[in-house]
Amino acid sequence: MKKIISLLLCAIMSIGCSACSAANADEAWKSNTGKIDLDKMTVSGTGASVKDGDIFITQGGDFEVSGTLSGGMIYVNSEEKVKLRLSGASITNSDGPAIYFDNAEKALITITEGTENYLIDGKTYSDENADGTLFSNDDLEIKGDGTLTITGNFKHGIAGDDDVVIENGNINITSYEHGIKANDKLWVSGGNITAKAETGKPMKAGAELVVDGGTLDLASAQSEGMESKGTLTINGGDISVTAADDGINTGNESTTDAANGGQFGARPDMMPQGSFDPNAGGQRQQFDGQQPQFDGQQPPQVQGGQPQFDGQQPPQMQGGQQPQFDDRQPPSTDGAMPSFEPGQRHGGMRGGGGGFGMIDEETAAAHAITINGGKIYVNAGGDGIDSNGNLTINGGEITVDGPTNAGNGALDSEGTFAVNGGTVIGASAAGMNQNPSTCENQPYAAINLSASQPAGTEISIRETASGNEIMKYAPSKAYQAIAYSSDKLKAGTEYAVYAGGEQTETFTAQNGVNQVGTAAFGMFGGRGGMRRGQNQEITVFVNGARVNFPVAPVTRNDTTLVGFRAILEALGANVTWDDAAQTAAAEKDGTTITMTIGSTTATVNGQAVEMLAAPELVSDSTLIPVRFISENMGMTVDWNEQTKQINIY
Repeated sequence: MKKIISLLLCAIMSIGCSACSAANADEAWKSNTGKIDLDKMTVSGTGASVKDGDIFITQGGDFEVSGTLSGGMIYVNSEEKVKLRLSGASITNSDGPAIYFDNAEKALITITEGTENYLIDGKTYSDENADGTLFSNDDLEIKGDGTLTITGNFKHGIAGDDDVVIENGNINITSYEHGIKANDKLWVSGGNITAKAETGKPMKAGAELVVDGGTLDLASAQSEGMESKGTLTINGGDISVTAADDGINTGNESTTDAANGGQFGARPDMMPQGSFDPNAGGQRQQFDGQQPQFDGQQPPQVQGGQPQFDGQQPPQMQGGQQPQFDDRQPPSTDGAMPSFEPGQRHGGMRGGGGGFGMIDEETAAAHAITINGGKIYVNAGGDGIDSNGNLTINGGEITVDGPTNAGNGALDSEGTFAVNGGTVIGASAAGMNQNPSTCENQPYAAINLSASQPAGTEISIRETASGNEIMKYAPSKAYQAIAYSSDKLKAGTEYAVYAGGEQTETFTAQNGVNQVGTAAFGMFGGRGGMRRGQNQEITVFVNGARVNFPVAPVTRNDTTLVGFRAILEALGANVTWDDAAQTAAAEKDGTTITMTIGSTTATVNGQAVEMLAAPELVSDSTLIPVRFISENMGMTVDWNEQTKQINIY
């Protein structure tokens, strides 16, 4: 028995020693410490060398980097972990990344406390396998309490082919395309990050984007602000997003993301030279190897004020205005209908109950946006928060200054849309906003004003009995629709809505969605609330599913006119709109129909056909004859006079 016990003890000790040896081997890279002096171009530590103006690292180790390098890079090719401690380093490379982790078990960047560091790349790369000023083929982790300023002239500021993790640090990025791009997961747990992108997204993940904390100020002049092709989760942090297109979105593949030179691939030679300074008033700044100057300036303040909760002003958040790049403003979103080129993504009609329901549960989960906490401000030219899967809000304080056109909304999802907690304020044009399909824990008010309000006009909600103000906000842009949900909104309590100090509506809150306003906007479906001055509406069903419209159907010359985009997309047609010609076009199964505002003559496959009534604009929405468009697409149309119901099959 003693012999058996002895053998077991030996075996256990042997296993333990093997585990210890493996652990020691895994951490052996830490013992190889060295220093890289870029001023003197001297190095210490095993595996570090200088060659042709570049620093080469071929073994795992922990290297402190200081000094200035112009016209070169730090290049890493090792099978082990490599850490670079940036301690007052400035690296400019005219034809590639400033730091290039070509191979490493893990790439580690530490920003030494109290130091300022600069990385600048060139407008063209000799090796286009890398596409960022700080680039890694493997997992990249960044942390530290110092400051790192990155200028991405070629494409991206920080780019990783695998995961990118930012634990902390003061990181300032200006980039031609994406600010921070991870092909797999992008995870931010802390730090102060300012990222301004000219053509791409300030933050982009290929599989998953998670924000647990930190202060994020993100701005894009031509694209979305924060995007994940997979899921996006916000658990905390102070986040400000300013974007020409959607503010926060998932599952949207744009031309910006096309592999190796889509619309915004490698920088074309004909593009203006030099990089840009976000604080230079839109003027391009020639760096020519010089460090960009930030001078401690803050991004533009949000105009129109931040929302107040119980009379208290929340902390100021940055990035409220649209940034200027190359003296160019983001695309205009004014006008009755936005212009969409063929094949361009647009904010399609969603319906009041959680999207079209045209995606399966697996797809909806794969592209979900989940917000559990944090203070989030979005200023978007497109949809404010746009999920191409499910959208779930469980907590946090969310404020959206949304689009000023009727083609997008403050909140949007293709799958289910649930508000389970938190405070939500969304201001935008009326027409395309989407209401939750689930809102059980607190009422949700979808408020439609009779007229658009100028930017800066204060909107407030007060209890009619006590006069207690539960919400007050002055949106930074013109708006007509307001979405509001909070635990301060109580079921059974009557409220008054004020715009510019004048009372516009009253409603008694009920659990779920409360539709409030004199305008009949079908997008704001849901029970509860009060609508005044309305007769029985005409309703439209396609194959048994009700179609919701931004403006209620109207009757002209015994013909019903309905919102063109809603009905055509419900019929499965492809839709385009020519704003200059005021012409709507639809194509389905080889049939193409065009109609022009004010004209009773349409064309069907190029042949002129007369209609009983002409398309018209009503409250900034284009309305078309529903029977004409449906029957010419091979549908059967039935009318029920008693119920005022149109059924299309």
